[in-house]
Amino acid sequence: MDSPTQHGTLSIPATISLVTIGGLPPSKSHLIRWLLLASQGDNSVEIRGIEGASQDACAMRDALIELGVVIDIGNDTWTVHGVGVNGFNHPIEALDFKNSGTALRLLSIAATRIGEWITIDGDATLGPRIDRDFWRSLELEVEFYSDERNLPMRIKGPITLDSLTLDINKTSQHLSALVLSMPARIKSLNLIKEGELVSRKHAELSFSLAAKCGSTNNMDDAILRPWQCTPPNQVQIPADASHITLWKLYEMLHHTTVECPVVNVEDSLGAEVLKGLNLFDSQTIDLRDANDLITPLAAAMAIGGGGVIIGASHAQFKESNRIGRTVEMLTAYSIEVEATTDGLRISGGQNPTAPLHIVPTFGDHRMQMTAVILATKVGAEIEGASLHKVSFPTFLNFIQP
Repeated sequence: MDSPTQHGTLSIPATISLVTIGGLPPSKSHLIRWLLLASQGDNSVEIRGIEGASQDACAMRDALIELGVVIDIGNDTWTVHGVGVNGFNHPIEALDFKNSGTALRLLSIAATRIGEWITIDGDATLGPRIDRDFWRSLELEVEFYSDERNLPMRIKGPITLDSLTLDINKTSQHLSALVLSMPARIKSLNLIKEGELVSRKHAELSFSLAAKCGSTNNMDDAILRPWQCTPPNQVQIPADASHITLWKLYEMLHHTTVECPVVNVEDSLGAEVLKGLNLFDSQTIDLRDANDLITPLAAAMAIGGGGVIIGASHAQFKESNRIGRTVEMLTAYSIEVEATTDGLRISGGQNPTAPLHIVPTFGDHRMQMTAVILATKVGAEIEGASLHKVSFPTFLNFIQP
């Protein structure tokens, strides 16, 4: 299914009015996980701080509603009325996860407890992110509607195996999906983890939030144990620190200062790597835990002191291959960076120039927003008019006064 966010272009003129206040959306990583946890309890949970929630989070919310979870929707609060661990209904329609790989991985695993065929769908960027080896390892029944073995697809559970070999090199979300679904299990699951865990902060978040709801599982354990889900009655969603990189780029382009909300280190999910960085210095930056930063950070380093981004090999498995596609998108602005096996090599002291053609963004919201920030300096026509809504719906409100 194509997403409307991939269609149309966005014309951004070089700015004549500098941004001084830069907002941040609510963290979709926190919100998506809390939605799943709240739905599995027997109480009602007020989730606060969700004004401006991303399309990804809304896709998770709407899929839960399709599964029979009642959610009261307000401007800044969603109240989830939990259905317990076995309260999901068989969905009449497909669970449409749109652009959200996180929602798909977390909720599709949870939904297999129903024990009936469930149809899963999403936009054009989501199908290639399905790890078919993972589905096979769970011994689920899986059917595809097309020869390309893409979305939509059907799955049928439940997951009954006693042990699982889990590849943790590409994503931590499969580990997160398993621990967040353990309340519905009646027996433990033994894990054999292969590779080196990436996006560790996101996995730590899953285990931490689960602990707030009754889990005793630890991220480094070789076994996941069932647990009773008793979420708190109220939770507050922090701002999404990963978008601070966009405002760092804007500051460097326009030699200004942008004020944006403060995010606690424990809620930053890897974006704390930015704290104290002087991007006018040449340096090596490890994005093993923060691959969402790679595109705007590469642009900022190119304008600043350059350097090397390492540890980001798993960025190849996002909405786009963010290593190779970052090179292509920045080339439109005459910014040259070199792809490596796990990141980028970047020469500093570069200046963007006005693109001669429409800037490609490859259906990736991080590409689009980085392209928009660069366009505030030189002007550009950018592919994907609404892509920012995937994670930051109010983004253009700050760019276009």
